[in-house]
Amino acid sequence: MAEQLSSNFRRWSYFFLYDGSKVRSEGDLTREGICYFYPEETPLDQQELICGQLAGVSRCVSELSSSPVRLLRLRRHKFAIHLKDELFWALGCPVEVPSVSICQLLDQLINLFSFYNGSINLSYQLHSRDVLAARWAQYLSHLQSASTDLHHIFSCLKTIDAASVDPLLLLKAALILQACQRCPLVLAGSIFFRGRVVSTQMSPQLTMKVMVHERETYMQAQKEGEARSSGPLGGVSSTSVFLTASELQHLQLTPFNRDLHSQLAPAGDAQPQRPRLSRTLSDVPSAESQPSHPATSDLSDNSVPPAGPHGADDLPGRPSQLFPNGKQEAEEKAVPSRRRSGSEAQDAAQTCSSAAAAATLQLNGGGQGTEAGSCDGKGAGSAAQPLGSGGSGGPDGSLLVPMTLYLHRVKGLVLALLVEPRFLDDSASMEEVFHSSLASLNGLEAHLRTTGPGPPGTLGPPGLYSFAHFDGIQSTLTTNLSAGGGAGPQRPFVRAAALLHSHFCTTETLQEAIIRSASAAVYGTRTLAHETFFQQHGGALRNSGVPNHQDSAFSLPSKARHRLQKHGVNLL
Repeated sequence: MAEQLSSNFRRWSYFFLYDGSKVRSEGDLTREGICYFYPEETPLDQQELICGQLAGVSRCVSELSSSPVRLLRLRRHKFAIHLKDELFWALGCPVEVPSVSICQLLDQLINLFSFYNGSINLSYQLHSRDVLAARWAQYLSHLQSASTDLHHIFSCLKTIDAASVDPLLLLKAALILQACQRCPLVLAGSIFFRGRVVSTQMSPQLTMKVMVHERETYMQAQKEGEARSSGPLGGVSSTSVFLTASELQHLQLTPFNRDLHSQLAPAGDAQPQRPRLSRTLSDVPSAESQPSHPATSDLSDNSVPPAGPHGADDLPGRPSQLFPNGKQEAEEKAVPSRRRSGSEAQDAAQTCSSAAAAATLQLNGGGQGTEAGSCDGKGAGSAAQPLGSGGSGGPDGSLLVPMTLYLHRVKGLVLALLVEPRFLDDSASMEEVFHSSLASLNGLEAHLRTTGPGPPGTLGPPGLYSFAHFDGIQSTLTTNLSAGGGAGPQRPFVRAAALLHSHFCTTETLQEAIIRSASAAVYGTRTLAHETFFQQHGGALRNSGVPNHQDSAFSLPSKARHRLQKHGVNLL
């Protein structure tokens, strides 16, 4: 019974996409507007009833309140709603799941589809519903395959346990990504091992999207065996993806992109500067190689830094190897000569946005061969995109720019790179990236396979206490719960953590809270970047019914600070 109850956090009751433009008059059947419905075995009459009623109620409430509906709560289920023009998405979950988690899961699901398929409207014009239904099912399966119920509640990435891995291996993974970025066509990269993040230069949201294709190729590799490794570039695969204009702008404005840096560098007799190839290590310039320029050395207070995620170096108790771009802000403050002025950064952002918009609008034109727009203006040789492949129908109405996802698999290790589309046509660049990283990937895979890193947070004795530490910046979770966490004695902790997480998200002023029942008490605390939950096992709870200093629940904060220090979690 406990296992059945714990699965409520992972089981999605319903998900559907409904196109209201297909149902205009009373004579039109509701089923004609149902693009996809999960579970697929649901009777068609029931699909029509659910889609018609939810869509009607949501649009009615939106018109009356002059604001879009985000959540509908029923007696046994609640639905996250997303409206865009005539398209209507709904994701239904049991009431135990926090509302903020349901909305995040729905947004992730829609963004996943747009990332791999582009414009949703144009996708249904170019492909049959059966083909797209299989893709929706794939994305649903990926998001529901969380390691624990806590991963499902917080919608976080799966990462290796950095405490059980030699830090030199994490550094080696970061250096591999640096070496790949010597190719100007490479935007950013990530390294995964057995479905978990080892090192990444992308944002957590973008990393999560890339992991979907990594999981799919891993399953195909297991089915096909070693047949995929034959050929001059064995273990290499690629697929087309679509980035929003903001995602592309973020990747092109980060310091490791040397194309933009060379474009913004002053012309004339200025000496060439060494490019910073990654956000992992500081590439501090020497006085001989990089003279400072007065025009670019001063940074005004109104300048906007790159919108990348902050790392963990300035946050206590968190390893920085998983997201090596964590030192970006500190490095740029330490080396002001490497920073551009606020006006130049703004000009660069406008340049990237204009280039992305131009590329997308051209692709929406007449299907003629066009050049892929980029900040460096080197679009020659780009392959022509099919009509509508770069449509401007993103989930939030933003432009979508076609890119390519390059994957190099070495057994359980995967190197994933976001590259420009013309990278596949440049055989010299592909061979350079492949051969320069092959030996390092083989060595890294052998060491990680020997170490056998698992999920983070497995060091503590689960019999004495349970804890969960969520990093909202890096979107990672550290916990000592087992893979089946949420069943049996762990269930009260999971439910309490879900409730506290919901309150933390809805109440900005709430910093600490203790939630208790007759048999358990859970302490929760949060900062701007972290949320931590702790439960002490063993010992009888002393509860007089009213708050008093003898109540054992009030000793949880001090116990949490003491117990969690060994896990690198500092609650001081």
